Amino acid sequence: MPGVTPDYYSILGVSRDADEKTIKKAFRKLAREHHPDAGGDEAKFKEINEAYEVLSDEKKRKLYDQYGTANENQIPGGWGGQAINMEDLFGGAGGFGSWSDILESIRNGEGAFGSNWEINNGQGWGSNFGQRGNRPRKGQDMNVTLTVSFDEAFKGVEKRVTVRVPGKKESETLDIKVPAGAMDGGRLRYRGKGRPGTNGGAAGDLLITTKIEPHQYFSREKANVLITVPVTIAEAALGASIIVPAPDGSKVRVKVPAGTQSGKVLTIKGKGAPRIKGEGNGDLKITVKVIIPKSLNDKQKQALEAYKEADERSVRPW
Repeated sequence: MPGVTPDYYSILGVSRDADEKTIKKAFRKLAREHHPDAGGDEAKFKEINEAYEVLSDEKKRKLYDQYGTANENQIPGGWGGQAINMEDLFGGAGGFGSWSDILESIRNGEGAFGSNWEINNGQGWGSNFGQRGNRPRKGQDMNVTLTVSFDEAFKGVEKRVTVRVPGKKESETLDIKVPAGAMDGGRLRYRGKGRPGTNGGAAGDLLITTKIEPHQYFSREKANVLITVPVTIAEAALGASIIVPAPDGSKVRVKVPAGTQSGKVLTIKGKGAPRIKGEGNGDLKITVKVIIPKSLNDKQKQALEAYKEADERSVRPW
């Protein structure tokens, strides 16, 4: 028994009588919010895309509204030789549609229920009753992982990739353009570069997933770049001005306020990675890490002993 088809109208948040413009507007809004490249949920994005593919296609939407599914394989093709009440089937309450809809489907060669039904020389239903014809089928998508360095993902890079597609005699070499600000796990889609279709169907797509190698100092959080910077006890306590590397290759001067605690985050606006969707760059987030020396020379010990004697406060609440 076929699975339950999702409620595509609810997924896009539109009414069942929504026009094409309303459906497209709802899809674009949700796609921007949930696109994986923007940090969205991939499963949710696929669900939104599937809903739009059905409701934006007049034929698929008509099938979905009429039968509860746009998958022609899930539309009934026969009833095992049982008697059929044509009034209940086509015209009655809860039926599948009007005679005009059925005849239109037959004239278009689609069959009454999306199957390849025939009328043979006026002698009734032919031998294809309930059978699916040799319809064009789109080829399967292919997935390839492309590894790039942190700097390549930050600035953007063009990589040459050779892809071997099953069903094709020769491999294909593609120039893949990784955009500046690409994220780990982000995807690039190349239409028609996947597995070949059958019965004249279109080829599938090639999905390139970017994998970013770790950096010695930096990490990414969407368009923000993160770095942990060590400071001494004196710098944290007294305050300091320190030099920090930025991911674009420059150096930035950062003020560490007096009394800074380990774990405090300082932000440099606009020094992060380029935003793929939107304008400008993210931020550089600097996490301060106070380093406690493992050994001290005599002068350092004396200084700390003097500080200890001068400090009458207690850091413990009990």
